[in-house]
Amino acid sequence: MNRGSLTALALALATLGAIWLPDAHAQTKPALVAATGADIVTLDPTKVTSGNDYLFFSNVFESLYGHDETGKLVPTLAESVAISPDGLVYTFKLRRNVKFHNGDAFTAEDVRFSWQHAVDPASRNPRANVLAANIADVEIIDALQVRIKLKTRDASLLENMDTYWLMVPKNHHAKVGREAYARQPVGTGPFAFVERRVKEYIKLKGFDAHWGRAPKVGDVTIKIVPDDLARIAQIQTGEADLVINVPPAIAAPLRRDPNIKVISAPSYNNLFVSINNRGNNPDLKKKEVRQALNIAVNKNALSRSLLLTFATPQELFCNPGVIGCEGQVDAFYYDPKKARDMLVKAGFDFNRPLKLIGVAEGRYAASKQTVEGIAYDLSQIGVKTNLSIMEYGAWLGIVTPKTKDPSVDMVFVGNTDYNNDPSGRLLKFAVTDGANSFYSDPALDKDLLKMNDFSSAKERSVYISKLFKRIHDDALFMPLWSVQSIYAARSNIQWKPTPAVSWPILWNIEKK
Repeated sequence: MNRGSLTALALALATLGAIWLPDAHAQTKPALVAATGADIVTLDPTKVTSGNDYLFFSNVFESLYGHDETGKLVPTLAESVAISPDGLVYTFKLRRNVKFHNGDAFTAEDVRFSWQHAVDPASRNPRANVLAANIADVEIIDALQVRIKLKTRDASLLENMDTYWLMVPKNHHAKVGREAYARQPVGTGPFAFVERRVKEYIKLKGFDAHWGRAPKVGDVTIKIVPDDLARIAQIQTGEADLVINVPPAIAAPLRRDPNIKVISAPSYNNLFVSINNRGNNPDLKKKEVRQALNIAVNKNALSRSLLLTFATPQELFCNPGVIGCEGQVDAFYYDPKKARDMLVKAGFDFNRPLKLIGVAEGRYAASKQTVEGIAYDLSQIGVKTNLSIMEYGAWLGIVTPKTKDPSVDMVFVGNTDYNNDPSGRLLKFAVTDGANSFYSDPALDKDLLKMNDFSSAKERSVYISKLFKRIHDDALFMPLWSVQSIYAARSNIQWKPTPAVSWPILWNIEKK
């Protein structure tokens, strides 16, 4: 390279300041290759679009509190917290000697900036309403202490931090600017970002200077391989060490391969159909029509045939173990004759097809076959559907915009609660103008916004249980089933996936 080229390179590195340069120790660690079925959408922690984005964020970013490999809530970038008796003030003592990937020290200034950045209108954060928007102020006590004041009590605050409020470096962000940071992000997590090529791969590197969870692998390449069989072929040939989202139908025979381990873990991942009562179809504004559509679909038969033993049919819009999900309801048992009679009585227009949107395989197990099965069951009672199976990115364009397409009647959706607190799910999917909501009921909105304003855990659980029953009875959704997370790993991989989440957290993975 000539002197001009070297100068240009030096200036580019100085400007970005976030490119991860490998150290000698990290190079001695084995490399890991993982294959996944769907690409992430963003590298910007204020632009999270779907749970799939946490394939990146859960490995690169952290918050004040988080969850360990067993799913237990633990202090992360904080050492401790003191909560005021009224539940409106949280005083955090921050962990010492935490570094961002570019070498900047993590301090109280970064906590305050991370909140300001999350609620800045310019950030257009689609999930700010879950946590950050309820923060009235973040006061800096000293370099390692902050006082967070809330507008209203939030019983879910600590549980939701590592999902809905991630820490970003103030000084570095100011230096490089919003756009450059979104291309080359810097966090504090066990892995540092290296490079991304859209729909091809994401490259990370183990962060040896991590405060407490330095990974046992070095370079990590996450390859985007949408085709299920192609992903499996890569684990069979050794091209990949780990496969994410193994289809249930493939998992059973794959267990017979002595070089491969099939690993499954419980999750709070639910698959369901959102029914649009805000669109152009007046029939879907009727509760009786939405109830009839639920009764018309044989969820048990679909889950048995498509997901084998890896799924549990759901009646409520939640998982067992989630706060408030233990309530009793009158189940929408499969009854096609009753469903047809209810539609006739409600004046349903059988000549108008329902526009049903599904997503191609790669992100969710048997997603294409699921919506095809729903369309078939509906056809058996005379309900026509206009079925569209979209690639993952196009499907996100339907489920994530604040203003939803009014021509869409029903859309297949997946959601993970991330922990046993359901507030994130309900604020995203059931509140008018929630990030993923196709439903609007001002009275329900008002009650949903009260669900975190409790000091008693028991009283809050009872309250949320009533909300779930109300959502069920009004048939906002067509709950289908909860699914396990299924992975395949080469025999030399030692790893136990974190329960509850539907993406791999890799800091504790080991390659022998």
